[in-house]
Amino acid sequence: IAGRTVLEIGPGSGANSLYTASLRPARYVLVEANPTGVDDIERLFAAHPDWRRGLEVQPMLLGEYAKQAGGARFDVVLCEGVLSGVPNPEEILQQAAGFVAPGGVLVITCIDHISYFPDTLRRLCARRLIRPDQSLREQVAVLRPVFRHHLARLKGMSRPHEDWIIDNLINPASIGRLCSMPEAIAVVAGEFAFYASSPHFVADWRWYKAIAGEPAAINQMVIDQYWQQVHNFLDARGLFPPRPAQANRALEERCRSVRDALREFETTRERASLQAIRDQLREAAQHIRGYSPDVAEAVGEVGAWLTQEPPDGRALAEAQRFGGWFARGQQYVSFTRRSP
Repeated sequence: IAGRTVLEIGPGSGANSLYTASLRPARYVLVEANPTGVDDIERLFAAHPDWRRGLEVQPMLLGEYAKQAGGARFDVVLCEGVLSGVPNPEEILQQAAGFVAPGGVLVITCIDHISYFPDTLRRLCARRLIRPDQSLREQVAVLRPVFRHHLARLKGMSRPHEDWIIDNLINPASIGRLCSMPEAIAVVAGEFAFYASSPHFVADWRWYKAIAGEPAAINQMVIDQYWQQVHNFLDARGLFPPRPAQANRALEERCRSVRDALREFETTRERASLQAIRDQLREAAQHIRGYSPDVAEAVGEVGAWLTQEPPDGRALAEAQRFGGWFARGQQYVSFTRRSP
């Protein structure tokens, strides 16, 4: 980063940006459309005036910045926690990729329906515990004592529980579209080659004399291995052998159908939608049981809890299988742009 040009899209409150600024980039631009985020950035950097002097804060949408940037290119483009949740992830990713200089690096985060499945179910449970007529503060007060027991079991949990609850269980954007790794690769595949990911699941068996080649071959290798390994995104506590891509595509479809039904339930609040979700959870549990009985039991706990009338928050807080189940959530993915 030192001496390089860096563009960060959607830095939010700027906590990660503070570290990047400390590495002394030659130019560092933050594009943040949320006024609250801009205010947070200014407050955060006020304690570090030397780093603030080298910072360019652009309080606008990425499309607006693209129009006024005059064709600017950057050595590094960061787009963390942005693509999943916006209604147009492909458009945002295309715009972000357009700012990467030849030979530069693009870093994004992806979320898919498998890696987000337990949080999808937590959001479903939250919908049954809160009412639309409650204020945000009231909703958080209802959910905090339930999910703090879950979050206490999550290794490395560093965010305030209230922030996590608002972002993942209440915020309307968090039930929007997701952007998976294959979907992101499809957008940038023409000029960009996959470089690395976290988790780092790709095994590259190309001979060292054959590693140079077109991005298409590298990117396809990643997609193929993704579909063989994506079931391991479902549970952060363990690893399982590769599975046939067809089996994992079926798993993804089951997780996707539950999320789609949840979106409908949030809109209609109809019991028929809830019954459809319970049926889908039974199918998902049967599919998952073949390789992860623990996760299948966790899904079964949720299905059983959904039958309770009225819903019991204490029982959900104390759910042994479900409470300790977290998936691999967000994945970091980086790409390099081919030089002319």
